[in-house]
Amino acid sequence: MPFRPRHPRTLRAYAALLDHSVARIAELSADAREFDRNEIYRLADVWDNNSAALFAAATMRFRWARALQARWALRWMADFGNRRRSWVVERTAAAGVPVERFLRPPEPEPGAGVEPGRWHRHYWYLRAELSSEVSELPEGLAEEYDLSAAVFRGIMIERCGAERLEGWLEFDLPCRYGDGTGRAELVVRIEDPDELRLDSGRDTTGLSLRTGPDGVTLRVGEAGELRCRSMVLELDDEGWESSPTGRRFAAAHPKPRERRGVRQWFLPSLRSAGAPDNARLAVYCAMIAARRVRFPGAAAETDAPLRAVTTALAGAGQRILDAGAIRRRADRDVAFEALLADWCRLGGPDFVENISDRVPVPAELRAVGPRARPAVHALPSRLRLVRYRLPSPAVPAEYSHPAYVEFNFAQPPVNDPDAPWIIRVQGFQHPGTLVLTLDAFHRTTAPASTPTRLTFGPHLTATGTPDR
Repeated sequence: MPFRPRHPRTLRAYAALLDHSVARIAELSADAREFDRNEIYRLADVWDNNSAALFAAATMRFRWARALQARWALRWMADFGNRRRSWVVERTAAAGVPVERFLRPPEPEPGAGVEPGRWHRHYWYLRAELSSEVSELPEGLAEEYDLSAAVFRGIMIERCGAERLEGWLEFDLPCRYGDGTGRAELVVRIEDPDELRLDSGRDTTGLSLRTGPDGVTLRVGEAGELRCRSMVLELDDEGWESSPTGRRFAAAHPKPRERRGVRQWFLPSLRSAGAPDNARLAVYCAMIAARRVRFPGAAAETDAPLRAVTTALAGAGQRILDAGAIRRRADRDVAFEALLADWCRLGGPDFVENISDRVPVPAELRAVGPRARPAVHALPSRLRLVRYRLPSPAVPAEYSHPAYVEFNFAQPPVNDPDAPWIIRVQGFQHPGTLVLTLDAFHRTTAPASTPTRLTFGPHLTATGTPDR
């Protein structure tokens, strides 16, 4: 069976990125005590728009065409922000096939060089950082918004990996400028809080922010307090440039012009010698399934699919190159069919279930019946996530998201306490109250639940109408 000559550097780099993504997702999802939902999402999200280009490049007839298609694809992939570009540069260099010289230079970071405590544009909203080094709030925040009437809309605190805590609090702010009828959304992003307590059963109206030697302290009405070394404020106000501060800011900081060669939304592609659609769709659908971890409520249902995806696609990048290197199209198609069959065999029904809507698979490999929804058990557990949301008073009810509270726990399997821990989810569709302290994230204990109440030691209590 004749093979094409050695693969060009750019194509080997592209395949190495897929192999690294799969291996890293496997590492991050191996045990729920070290689960990192956000990084898994970022890795899987790379491949919804980039898997097709890998197959196209791997099956090009000429070496120059494979190199050019892979170079286009790498450049297109890396152009999705500086974070993505840094990842491409770092991982291809680690694989021994650096490609930085083929990429565009990084864009200036939004807010680079801006002093803490000052607003800067970040996408469509304004951003400012608060820390112990900042003596006052960003310009106009206290003067042009009624912080004492701020409406608390939600909180999320999440364990990322084994150690880090990240989260946000969201508020609806009445505007003081203009006719006073406008409203703005303020998101306060936090990392590794030093203190946290919240009781949503008390008055949550009002927001205060204070900086000091110990960091930044945020108070939510009479209901709670949070302290961090620093916080990031994100203000979304469509009418901000009509406020006094907004007019001064717009005059001093005009919106930057888009750089030349702005990112193309469609990847240019050479004509392939015959891309194997079923194998390509299998990788695409598998990564879409892995990407569902973006939604915390779906975390429990992604346990088995993540294991199946990473088991099936381990080393897939190099195997795709090997199959694509076969010159004769009929033999190449057979190789890709065998590769797809092997992925289905390795991944089993959990892998097949996620690709069967787009890819024909043998009936014997399909799952039999719907998978049971995993339940939270009274086992030693660690809290991984709390998310509590309330509707916005500024948004009509038909367009507003519903109220809910949900929790992610890391628990050992019921029948095998020594096995790697898994994610379990519980929540309430119509939350009553949420009482939470920071110690909930630093204790291992057994949750206790009834249809309308969940407790996690003395550190977490929630009530509401059962949802899951």
